[in-house]
Amino acid sequence: MSEATSQTEQSRAVVEAMFDAGKKGDVERVVSCLSDDVQIIEPLFLPFGKTYHGKDGFFALAEILPKYLDLSAITVHYTIADGDRVAACVGIPDVATGELTLFIEQFTVKDGKIVENRLFYHDPASLVAKPKPKAE
Repeated sequence: MSEATSQTEQSRAVVEAMFDAGKKGDVERVVSCLSDDVQIIEPLFLPFGKTYHGKDGFFALAEILPKYLDLSAITVHYTIADGDRVAACVGIPDVATGELTLFIEQFTVKDGKIVENRLFYHDPASLVAKPKPKAE
């Protein structure tokens, strides 16, 4: 097995472990897949759109997302990995309409941890129409 393939498979394994833990509600295991300085980049046109920094940012986003998306029904359709990058095609129902939101999550993995997660939405219409959450 080449070094690139090994890195590719390790990166894929980290992302798949994170999704598996998320489906099971195992927050501790999800967090163990993230680097301390992880960046989660949500598109600015979404009501929760911004860059979330670190594990505190992850927890802040985790509080907001259930207002918009049914995380218990997340479906990972497939993953594509190459070196330290992994793309996952994901679907999650909108809590208000039940419509499936479909998007790609692009992950960068370094030293066995996710350091960046950037989202690309296919059709966010049901989410875009919603108001932004009030700052607390």
